[in-house]
Amino acid sequence: MTYDLTDARNRLVSPRQLHQVAALLNMPHLDMSATHNDDAPQTRQQAALYAGIADWARLSAQAAEQLGKPNAPETTDQFAYLIEYTDQHAKGWHQAPSEHSHGITPADTAETVAETVLTRYITHLAQHRDNYQLWLVDSLSLRASVWHVDTAEAHPRGRRPNCPSSAHTFNEAGILPHAVEIRTPIQIHRFMDHRIAP
Repeated sequence: MTYDLTDARNRLVSPRQLHQVAALLNMPHLDMSATHNDDAPQTRQQAALYAGIADWARLSAQAAEQLGKPNAPETTDQFAYLIEYTDQHAKGWHQAPSEHSHGITPADTAETVAETVLTRYITHLAQHRDNYQLWLVDSLSLRASVWHVDTAEAHPRGRRPNCPSSAHTFNEAGILPHAVEIRTPIQIHRFMDHRIAP
């Protein structure tokens, strides 16, 4: 199938809509990209977003094709993650609200999990902004900590009797996470300002 450049130009969507497309595709690095430069022309933001989405979609398509192959390597590593928050009135870091702030997920690397779950969590906040209005202060920062489950369990303090492995367990045991991702107040609010209602 071939497409016409003029038709594509007529069908361009706004950067706000492209940000939602990227979030739906679970695209990492979204809120760290140059597309959040408010001083950049909209056409440059559109071009950068389209190019980034195209690269990610192409890579995702390859990954999806591999899932259908009988001899394709399966992702077996499990990672536990915990999303925490702090602000100018909080002392230290505390678990962020909602069930989306912790869990265990399969992945290839801890870094990928940290980027993905933090982007997904901020997207959740944006889509349910009214539920978190009193909590979304201007000084809010978020942090995603990720542990490789097998490695953390092998730590002398990694297992507790009658206590399932989780990010809470590893964090309370003082086991250092294998990846940490942080979003500053400016990054969070810029990301959320680009969200549109689902």
